[in-house]
Amino acid sequence: MHWIKTTILALVFTGISLSASAEPQSHTHIKHITSSWPDAPKQMGLLQVALNETAIATLYIKLAQTQATDLAWIKLHISRAKHALDGAQYGDGGLGYGVVKAARGITKHILLAANSPDASVNVKLHSQRIVVGANNTAAVATQMLLICNSVSSAISTSQALALTRQLEELSGILLTGEDINYDGEINVIQKEGGLTFSQQQIIFMARAEGLIKVKK
Repeated sequence: MHWIKTTILALVFTGISLSASAEPQSHTHIKHITSSWPDAPKQMGLLQVALNETAIATLYIKLAQTQATDLAWIKLHISRAKHALDGAQYGDGGLGYGVVKAARGITKHILLAANSPDASVNVKLHSQRIVVGANNTAAVATQMLLICNSVSSAISTSQALALTRQLEELSGILLTGEDINYDGEINVIQKEGGLTFSQQQIIFMARAEGLIKVKK
């Protein structure tokens, strides 16, 4: 009987130890953004997916303008940019996930992190800013998808190029955000930030949580 009690006590204390050292729930959600998300291409973090898909879309938008007299060329490359934006099952060009889905995933998981019972003040404060940039990114990418559809139905190169130039401008806004009130700066209070702003806030938050080591 003595060895049974000893074994039970050992198991109890082991369980307590494991529970005490378990990763905070908020950190799990943050890591889905910064490190790895099972549903993402190559299980990348959602932030990296959003950045990569944005870079791919931007590249194809630029390439579309290199053959200004070839309507088929323009449409082909804009269709590939569209794939990087929406991650549609059918199509090619992007990673197959899309800026919109990745940005919405960032919003979802940072809110889950902030609403976790173990979330720190640091996580709660930064989450508000991260959501601003991620939501703006998803909104701009959605706007770009509508323009991509217009390019696909364009009947002239001049029409297609005009739309493509709009896409190029918006691809910059995806990253930097937009000075909506024209005060000369991107202001978080005015909810003007983009994906780069969210990235900065995610890094600040993750460092404070000890999830990213500061290089000396």
